[in-house]
Amino acid sequence: MMPKQEKSVELTSKPAPLVLGEKKPWNPAPSEPVVFLGAASYESVSCVTANFQAFVTDLSHEDLDVEESLQEMVELIFKRAVKKPESAAVFAELCQHLSEVEFQSLSDWSVSVSFRSLLVKHCQAEFGKSLDKEGIHQESGSCLQPVRDVRVIDRLREEQQNAKPSGRFLNMLRFIGQLFLSKVLAEKSMHCCIRRLLQKGDGPSLEGLCQLLQMIQQDLEVVTSKKVMDTYYSQLDYIAEKGKRAPRLSLLLKKTVDARKMAYSTPH
Repeated sequence: MMPKQEKSVELTSKPAPLVLGEKKPWNPAPSEPVVFLGAASYESVSCVTANFQAFVTDLSHEDLDVEESLQEMVELIFKRAVKKPESAAVFAELCQHLSEVEFQSLSDWSVSVSFRSLLVKHCQAEFGKSLDKEGIHQESGSCLQPVRDVRVIDRLREEQQNAKPSGRFLNMLRFIGQLFLSKVLAEKSMHCCIRRLLQKGDGPSLEGLCQLLQMIQQDLEVVTSKKVMDTYYSQLDYIAEKGKRAPRLSLLLKKTVDARKMAYSTPH
C-alpha cells in the first residue's frame, strides 16, 4: 500500500485560547478546507501539521488536569519538534495555545501547575543536558592522562574548538528560538542560552549560537538594550578574528555579525 500523504491546511484565522473543560465543538466556515484527525491522542502530536486548528480543539477534550499527563504532553511535543525541525514553528504555535492551561498541583494545593512552567523547565533541562553532551570531551582521552602528553591534550582541545554540532542540538535550539518568537519563552531565557553558549565557546556552541541569533536577533533587539546586544556580537567578532578557529567556523561567525550590521544599515 502506498503511504497516505498528509494534507497541509493554511490557517485562515487564529483559534480561540484553549480552556480546559470547554466542550464546544469547532465548526469551521464552509469554505475552509478541513482534514479530520479523529480523537486527539499523544501519538497524534506528530500529525499536528496536517490540521493545527482541529488538533488544538481536540485537546480540549483530553484529560490534561493531571500533572503527569501534562508533563507527558510537554515531553512529547518537545521530542516531536526536535525530530521534525521543519515544523518547529507550528509546534511552537501549539505551545503558545497550550501555555495558558493551568491547574492546582495535586501534590501541593498551594501552588498551581501550568503547561508553560513545565515547558520552560523541560527546555532548561534539555538545553543543559545537550550542551554537556556536545563536542569532544577531554575525558574521552582519559587513558592518556597518566602520560600527560601536552600534544595530545592540545589536539583534543583544537578538535573541540572546531567540532561541528549534532543535528539534534541544532534542532533543539531552533525550537527554543521559535518558542521565543511565539512569546512562549521570555527574553530572560534567551539571554541565559546566549551567555551559556558563549561561555562554553567551543565549535558546537558557537555554531548553535549563530543559528539562534540569526533566528531571534530582530525580535530580541526590540526588548534588549543595544549595549547588551553589542556585547554579544563583539565577542563573536573577536572570536572570528582572533580565536584561531577553522575557516568554516570563522566565516559563519563573521556572517552572523555582518547580518546584524546589514539589518541596522538597511533603511526601514
